[in-house]
Amino acid sequence: MKKRFIILPVIALLIILVATKPSSKDYHAYLQAEHGLNCERASDKCIHTNLDLMSEHIRSLPFFMMAKTQIFGDENNKIRVIGVFNHFFVIENKLKPQ
Repeated sequence: MKKRFIILPVIALLIILVATKPSSKDYHAYLQAEHGLNCERASDKCIHTNLDLMSEHIRSLPFFMMAKTQIFGDENNKIRVIGVFNHFFVIENKLKPQ
């Protein structure tokens, strides 16, 4: 009986994690809204445009996603985040404005 009280919440949490894992589209929207990356054109809120050379690595796992974006030209101009529960949490942010 006690095992059921432990197993059911864990299963429910795993289902919620799977259902609320952000997508790569959510990641790109986050980069544009919060960090001014990947904007269509230069503006006050945009520090890098689509014309900048960017490298990105998105790893989507069943319960969360990890993403890293690097902008070429400056050393260590990158951001790394983890996405869970439809939110992104910054692991490392070394972005530099242009």
